[in-house]
Amino acid sequence: MSYSIYRYVFVVIPIAAVLVFVACGDDKSNPLYGTVENVAAPGPEFERKTLEQNWDAATREKFWFTSQGSQILPYAWFTWLEQSDTNTLFRHSAHMDALRYLPEKNSASNPAGLPIGFALDKDRHTGDAWLGLTCAACHTNQIDYGDNSLLIEGAPTLGNFSGFVESLVSALRSTESDDEKFQRFAKNILKEKYNGSNHDRLRVELGKIANDLQDRLTINALPENYPEHFSSYARLDAFGNIQNSVAAITLKDMSNHNPPTAPVSYPFLWGTPQSDVVQWNGAALNRNFVGPIVRNIGEAIGVFGKLEIEKAPWWKRVFLRQPNAYRSTAKPIELGHLELWLHSLRAPDWPQDILPEINVSKTYEGRGIYEARCAGCHQLQLTREEEAKEYDAHLVPLSTVKTDPMMAYNAESNLVRTLILNGTKSRIYFGEKFSEIEPSLDLALNGVLGVMLADPRAAYEGASIPRKNKMTLATGIGSEEEGVSDDEIEDALKDHLKDFMQLYRDPIELDASVSPDQILAKADESELLFYKARPLTGIWATAPYLHNGSVPNLWELLKPPQERIKRFWVGSRQYDPQHVGFISHEGLVQFSVLKDDSNEVQPGNSNLGHPFGTDLSEEQKRSLLEFLKTL
Repeated sequence: MSYSIYRYVFVVIPIAAVLVFVACGDDKSNPLYGTVENVAAPGPEFERKTLEQNWDAATREKFWFTSQGSQILPYAWFTWLEQSDTNTLFRHSAHMDALRYLPEKNSASNPAGLPIGFALDKDRHTGDAWLGLTCAACHTNQIDYGDNSLLIEGAPTLGNFSGFVESLVSALRSTESDDEKFQRFAKNILKEKYNGSNHDRLRVELGKIANDLQDRLTINALPENYPEHFSSYARLDAFGNIQNSVAAITLKDMSNHNPPTAPVSYPFLWGTPQSDVVQWNGAALNRNFVGPIVRNIGEAIGVFGKLEIEKAPWWKRVFLRQPNAYRSTAKPIELGHLELWLHSLRAPDWPQDILPEINVSKTYEGRGIYEARCAGCHQLQLTREEEAKEYDAHLVPLSTVKTDPMMAYNAESNLVRTLILNGTKSRIYFGEKFSEIEPSLDLALNGVLGVMLADPRAAYEGASIPRKNKMTLATGIGSEEEGVSDDEIEDALKDHLKDFMQLYRDPIELDASVSPDQILAKADESELLFYKARPLTGIWATAPYLHNGSVPNLWELLKPPQERIKRFWVGSRQYDPQHVGFISHEGLVQFSVLKDDSNEVQPGNSNLGHPFGTDLSEEQKRSLLEFLKTL
């Protein structure tokens, strides 16, 4: 019996039987999850001015609210959930604004009037409506100046992701335990189905989801000696969160994680599709056919996209050589569209009708300084046409740039137990077999590859969309073309993944016992750790600066490292055009480079390094800043 016949007997027939059953059965959506309602968010309305970034209003809305498969809790629950210490709704505009997410009006794609990037996800198997996050939640920002609020597409958020999850869990717990609060919640969710039995069942279900979210807080908890607001406004250890999600939650061992001790500023998104590599350490390949979909599925899993890895049924292990079964809520096709829209996004121009006019005479000297001092690492792009071209990012050795090493170091050195994956091929169908202990990054990559190969047609189509071309195989076949078999699509995807993995650099072996204070010295010896330098188009709209957000504005960045401000406030949207960043004398929480009141640098918070241009005169620095505003 041929492989194709095996596939038909053991895969197609069982799936067909399931589809017949579903078609004949009732709606599988959970009645305890309520229904989606078109209701405006309570609180003040926010009016913002948009800048020309090559997107029209329809593209903005699609990018803001297209789900990538993230599922935090049922959408109706978030619609009617109250804050923990009051009966004011959690989604109240003032509350979401205080977390520095961007309130938005309700619409067909945003029925509950939630902030930008808070998306409605319909589960493709059950039809349940979930709330999830999409790219725009972390990569859209607002700049305030005078009476004006500017919306910057693709800019790093000031959002407090950790604070959001903590306050959400607190709200769920208080709703579960407070009889009056829960009754209000239950009546809004159940409506005509409200009765004693459903009331009690809903309470149990709410407790389960609260426990799931608490698990995420637990695995991402910081060591006790870390400051309270170490990861808050404008910073998150996204790499650590993604790795912990797979190692601990997916593999079902809550002890199998590493503390996320390397929070970074959210990168700006314009220019991302054009780069050969992405992530602050340049670890993600981006130009290979499947590169973007690989990183995007990983990102979706990191922000509440569900991933399950279980031992495959015996017939798959025997006939299809699949030791494990992978399932995920991540949506490759939707992720492909999100990536496609980013291809056309451009950096915002300095709005001279709102912000102070640029001193044109100074920009001429500033450009000369940039070309002499900056362009060697930060490629100069002066036109929209240049922004659209692909470029190779400059990877600067840590030993050269000498900025905080924790992100680059953790990405390479975090190790976890492989558990169910032990003894299986690290790349599903190819690669070395996993041993008992492996880099956490490799487990996350394994999960992403498993998701792609579980539904190769969707993965292939999602990978094709950003190129605006679904006919990209060398054989001339495309994922939507009639007559193309699942076997052909799967084989083509495997070939692309093999090419991708040949370029992929495995995590290097670093001594995990090395203290943060010793990492730079080790980097001097090995020069194996890097940070990515990219074009600085739109840099004026992307504060705070350095990869870990440890410098509040560009003026501070041009100071000698030892002279940079050690403590400043974050969370304010008020813009400081003179120093090019947000005001830092007031805000929501205080960021400190140092531990407590000591003179010792807090690992993860160092503002040292990047000494380039710090020896310029004050007048030269002013000229350089004026030129940077024009990019």
